[in-house]
Amino acid sequence: MTRANDRRWISFSICRNRPAAVSLRLSCIFICALLFGCAENARVFYLSNAVIHPEFDKRYTIWNGERVEVDWTPSLRVESSKYLAGYDRVLLANSIHEIGLRHEYKMAGEGTPLVVRAKNPEQTPEERHYPTTGITLGITAVKEARPGQVPLLKLYDSFDPVVVRSAAGPEPIAANYTATLAVLYAHAARVAGSSFASFIRPDDPRFATGVYLIHPYDPNKIPILFIHGLLGTPLSWQNLVNDLCSDPEVLEHYQPWFFLYPTGQPMLESAAQLREDLQTTQRVFDPSGSAIPSHHVVIVAHSMGGLLAHTLVSDSGDALWNAFATKPLNSLKLPAEVRDLALRYFFFQHQPSIDRVIFLSVPHRGSILASGIIGSIGNRIIQPAKAPTRALKELAARYPGVLTPYYARLSASGGPTSLVSIAPNPLLNALANLPIKVPFHSIIGHIGPIAGPGSTDGLVEYYSSHLAGAESEKIVPAGHYLMAHPETVAEIKRILDENIARGRPRFKSAATLAYQTGPVH
Repeated sequence: MTRANDRRWISFSICRNRPAAVSLRLSCIFICALLFGCAENARVFYLSNAVIHPEFDKRYTIWNGERVEVDWTPSLRVESSKYLAGYDRVLLANSIHEIGLRHEYKMAGEGTPLVVRAKNPEQTPEERHYPTTGITLGITAVKEARPGQVPLLKLYDSFDPVVVRSAAGPEPIAANYTATLAVLYAHAARVAGSSFASFIRPDDPRFATGVYLIHPYDPNKIPILFIHGLLGTPLSWQNLVNDLCSDPEVLEHYQPWFFLYPTGQPMLESAAQLREDLQTTQRVFDPSGSAIPSHHVVIVAHSMGGLLAHTLVSDSGDALWNAFATKPLNSLKLPAEVRDLALRYFFFQHQPSIDRVIFLSVPHRGSILASGIIGSIGNRIIQPAKAPTRALKELAARYPGVLTPYYARLSASGGPTSLVSIAPNPLLNALANLPIKVPFHSIIGHIGPIAGPGSTDGLVEYYSSHLAGAESEKIVPAGHYLMAHPETVAEIKRILDENIARGRPRFKSAATLAYQTGPVH
């Protein structure tokens, strides 16, 4: 969020306790801020001479007017080699101009950085976890002279610093990290454009849910699973990911994964999907369960996404159900679909593969702005998800009085939505009180002169973002959308370094060999 928008929120925070006459104006500011927070998207521009046409699917190709032999290096995974061979477009990375990313990261050195675009055929279970808009690869092509022989054109994965460093010798290999990410983001613009539509129509089957990778799966790197918040998409993280992916230390140990979900549906539905989709993704890429991503994951979650993340690292017991209903679930005779939904929503155990969680501006105890007139306006435009709405009404009809008062009123007034989920309510209180089983960190924004207790980031009060027991709590002078603030980026890098310094298994899984070897000519 820019300083201009921070000033807007300062004026907002000053008047937030004024009479109800200003509530409608504040509601409009709230909605505009939410839309501002997720609307920014990268764009790219390049001239026609930035497009080149090498034949990577053949043993020999023409490179800068010279015949060369194509050599896939071990840094390229099997998927990369396949998409290189069947690319749609190859661009000279340094000829690409991007707008929307705050920083440009590239490394001078030997070779030519390329951005390779390929279609995602979505024919395999693995391909369903890559962007449907296409595969984007950062490649560095290095020509190597061979006396008396045709020169080699070695192709490296620009985002694999270990292999690139070891293969480069005394001369570093060139890379352009930002150009690759900018092309990826630009082609995913329709994903960003769907954030509002999926907010008001969460049941629409056009809107995908799942865990997505932007780089080829690496069995030896820890996933950083980014979970966006209300009205967000994976593109909400574009500046932070650009900053992280430019850091060789981060690239050496981590790979970015993203959870995408329609943010208008109830929080508990999104949380259940997250738990299921993470396990599904781990099994798809690692059926044997032997690779590092099956055992080590770091979560970075913003706003409502942090509520979803809390369910990954805690055991529910009966706490959430008891906040919702007055009788034990097993004492109620319910249709199978209602019982199954209740089990998915209210009962879960922490996932042992999670190493730690970083919470960013998370309303653990709700946001008062999601209730009252703001919640009323929002809930009028959201079409409630049908399954939980039916289940809520079925439960209330079969067992009058079984719902606790808050949810009895909710059943009578409509149905559960995400805004209802993040307004202060008994379920959020129960979730906030569940012990977190892994180390966790809080990054909290503040605007105005006050930091810490009594402060706000414009949407969430400090008391709601603060959780006792955090290994660290960083207060950043920024509004709610603080993901790309320099202090946020620095703190996340510090935590990621700490996670590695504390040690994690360094092993080569059996799956590694399947991903390390490209095509043999």
